[in-house]
Amino acid sequence: MNLVRTIFFLAAVAVAVAVVPVATAGTPTPAELKALEIRGQALNQQCDNPTLSREAFLALCGNAGAQNQPTRAELEALEIRGQALSHLCDGGNVASTVGYRALCGESARVATFAAPEARSSGFHWDDFGIGAGAMLGLVLLLGGIATAVHYSRRGSVQARTVS
Repeated sequence: MNLVRTIFFLAAVAVAVAVVPVATAGTPTPAELKALEIRGQALNQQCDNPTLSREAFLALCGNAGAQNQPTRAELEALEIRGQALSHLCDGGNVASTVGYRALCGESARVATFAAPEARSSGFHWDDFGIGAGAMLGLVLLLGGIATAVHYSRRGSVQARTVS
């Protein structure tokens, strides 16, 4: 009987040793609760961040809403596009005031653009050469078609014998 009590006592102690830490872990201290609350608020702020890549969103916030987040490549493309637009707005290399305001916003400074001057420096031989070459090609093409039509009509008519 003494052996049964000892086994029962050891089993009770083993259960108590296993259950007490689990029971106390379920009730965090006020400092632990405050730390968890602060951590949760920080994660919520990160999950609301639209510049967070899809991969980072999955790591921090889980699957819910991850399909709405841009991928890292999309974020890099947006960054490059933003830099290019910023360069355009800073440099003022936009063709019109309307285009400048469309790209840079209504409140953007409007630069004055000088219209390019139309100046003539005489006869343009390069334009003449292009036109002459095109005309020569057209004349040769039409001549070849006319020749083909003429010879095809002549060769297809055959004399018939009358009996």
